[in-house]
Amino acid sequence: MKEINSLNDHLAAVNVAKFSPDGRKLITAGDDMRVLVYDVQNLSKNLHPKELGIHSGKVSDVAYSKNGKLMASAGWGGSIMIWDMDREQLILKTTASHKGPINSLQFSKDGMYLYSSGYDGTIRKFDIFNNISKGILISHGWGINVFYFDEEQNIISYGTTDGSITFFDFKKEKKILNIGDERIPILTMCLNSEKSIIAFGNSEGRVVMFDLNDNSLIRDFRAAHGPVWALALNLDSTMLFVGGLDDYFSQWDLVTYPQPVIVPPGPARRFNPSNLESNGQKQFARKCSVCHTVEQDGKRRAGPTLYKLFGRVAGSLEGYKYSDALINSQIVWSEKTIHQLFTEGPDVVLPGTKMPIQRMKSSADRVDLVNFLKEATE
Repeated sequence: MKEINSLNDHLAAVNVAKFSPDGRKLITAGDDMRVLVYDVQNLSKNLHPKELGIHSGKVSDVAYSKNGKLMASAGWGGSIMIWDMDREQLILKTTASHKGPINSLQFSKDGMYLYSSGYDGTIRKFDIFNNISKGILISHGWGINVFYFDEEQNIISYGTTDGSITFFDFKKEKKILNIGDERIPILTMCLNSEKSIIAFGNSEGRVVMFDLNDNSLIRDFRAAHGPVWALALNLDSTMLFVGGLDDYFSQWDLVTYPQPVIVPPGPARRFNPSNLESNGQKQFARKCSVCHTVEQDGKRRAGPTLYKLFGRVAGSLEGYKYSDALINSQIVWSEKTIHQLFTEGPDVVLPGTKMPIQRMKSSADRVDLVNFLKEATE
């Protein structure tokens, strides 16, 4: 496995990335409300993507029609945008009758309809070409974060903000499965290539897998420390890949473990440490280490390495795509400017930056962080 490129064209967290059915395009979207499209054949050339459009809130999901001619994006602004991907142009913008944020999308097999779920606790059906809602398929008391509609079996599987996983059979007109952890949201879902296995991940690291042929439980295990943000199964469904707040993807061998419950994963994640040498190290772990390292050849993260930070002009490190706010700031990193950054916040010191908005109220914590950085980044 070889890294082709590190894509950091978004101005905030990336929430979703999906390839087109033919593998020629990559769509990404995130908290910066933008939907970007990359030419996959040119990913290694470090070219900038095309911006398809901007939502009025963070983008939570994108979906392709089976033939790849249509793509839909949706988000917390409460709207769905539907795109003609041959021309890469917007053809329709709608709420699909949702009230509030929209979380998840799926095209019908024939590409005529779009299914969507949202914070309003509904899964709805929308007629794309007649631009009309076809009504509510599921109504749940809590928001529905993820779902899958098996049109052949006429069964919807979905995960909610109150932690429940439910299978609803429209032929029997009833729930055929309902499990969950109280108030522990289901965050993500994936299917294998044959659409015969479905996996759900929640905010406390739990993964639950089912066989969609008979709706039986396959696995129920702790797969990560903290939220499970992403799941994927390999082609033969023998491996499950888990992405969370750790520095790495976890790979779970589903064949090795015959028992349905697997032991928890390895060490606790880096930014919630228990045994640290100093308060400065603790502040760095919690405030900075999600995006930055202090090593010269540190791992790729959302932000550049802080190695040799002091005396460096902001936005000047080669090999990293900075926002214009950093490039044009003329700030030189020092004790004073780092204190200012965490006192006033990146949104004030560097308006337009990709840096997350955060402040440190305690002056002692800021002093300890700066002292740690002065030593660690050298």
